Amino acid sequence: MNPSHQAIIDSIDSNRCTELAVALVDVPSLTGNEQPIAECVHRLLRDMGVESSLQEFELGRFNTIGRFRGSGGGATLLFNGHMDISFSGNEAYLPQLPGYKPKAVVKDGWIYGMGVHNMKGGCAAYLAAVEAVVRSGVRLKGNVLLAFVGGEIERHAVLHYQGASFRGGGCGTKHFVTNGGIADMAVVGEPTRMMLITEHVGSVGVRISTRGKPAPLRVASHGDDAIQKMRALLDAFDGYAADYSRCHEYRGRRSTVHLHSIEGGWPYRCNRVPIFCHVFLEYRLLPDQMVKDIPLEVERLLARVRTARADIEFDVEYFVTLPPHRSESDSIVAHHLRDAHRRIMGAPPEEGVGAFYSDASHLQAYGIPAVNYGPSGRTVSGKENWDPEIGEHLSVEDLTATARVYAALILDVCSCSRDELGLATPLAPKRACPGTPPSNRTTGFS
Repeated sequence: MNPSHQAIIDSIDSNRCTELAVALVDVPSLTGNEQPIAECVHRLLRDMGVESSLQEFELGRFNTIGRFRGSGGGATLLFNGHMDISFSGNEAYLPQLPGYKPKAVVKDGWIYGMGVHNMKGGCAAYLAAVEAVVRSGVRLKGNVLLAFVGGEIERHAVLHYQGASFRGGGCGTKHFVTNGGIADMAVVGEPTRMMLITEHVGSVGVRISTRGKPAPLRVASHGDDAIQKMRALLDAFDGYAADYSRCHEYRGRRSTVHLHSIEGGWPYRCNRVPIFCHVFLEYRLLPDQMVKDIPLEVERLLARVRTARADIEFDVEYFVTLPPHRSESDSIVAHHLRDAHRRIMGAPPEEGVGAFYSDASHLQAYGIPAVNYGPSGRTVSGKENWDPEIGEHLSVEDLTATARVYAALILDVCSCSRDELGLATPLAPKRACPGTPPSNRTTGFS
């Protein structure tokens, strides 16, 4: 590695990485309320000397877009990361622990706090890496584009759950890529424990409902109990889910379908036969599956139920359709990230298929090869990826190492010309047009 590049990487220290992560965690940012965290990141970028702007994707909801422009002739490398978090910290029944609160606690080399795992830790690593590169004064050919987005957490509008706080699933990134978000390659810093994840599952959400007939309890036999009808589906579900998982395997990972919510009857009308019952399922789609296949799967489930209760009718609604992310294992960004990880960590990264949905799928839909690689996922207890007894936490050591890998990736990719990276280059015109400027513009900026 270039000695000056190594000095830039070595300048990234754990105290600064921790400071940035704490600053992000300390700004509550539940899905639907992203403006304060967007403004926080906007200020941080400007203080670092990085060009920054706020991009409103819904009323009062913003992405923060940072740009570090190269001299020309190189590629545009995008770092994409979401700023919204899973919980406010005030939800009923949520554990009252630091890992579930939007206030950072630093102890014994670990940072605890809502969002530090998913994925403010990754965002802090982006910031630390870019800050080190910018402050070094190094001149790069390529551009670094940063998209700190809202609306990624898998919260979805269904039934009476409506409004901005139920619009997630990538709406911030979808706005970004349809409004000038152009890049040659991308990294998404989801919590992968510094594994290189080149493909991910998709998600389809399904509501299945039964209907009944109202009657007072004194004449309950005159009604029709929707909850009792739904028991037929519940009785059949576990066997069906096991079969679904057995039938769908990809590179050592099995697909899943889980029943995650139930609603039925009116809790404020204690003396009435319930006239509706909803169950909510989520299908995980492996990279070799397609969204359009899931209605067939739902029909297989209902056919199994009808073998026991042919008289029950079910209503079906699909309210989430997020496609899986196909493999980018052979992409330029994957190869360079492997090299960057090896330089910093002394060994190649682990690789696998992500069990989570990622904004990488939205980027891929617009022709941007994207991989996931982020700092979070190692736990104090040793449990894989996540420990509900602790909540969100992140190793300072992993955060710092990831920031150094990101910096190495920036210096590696953005020091090269497009030819050197094997990317398409602008075609020289057959004859110069009057007033035509030199052809040194690259993608990603207007």
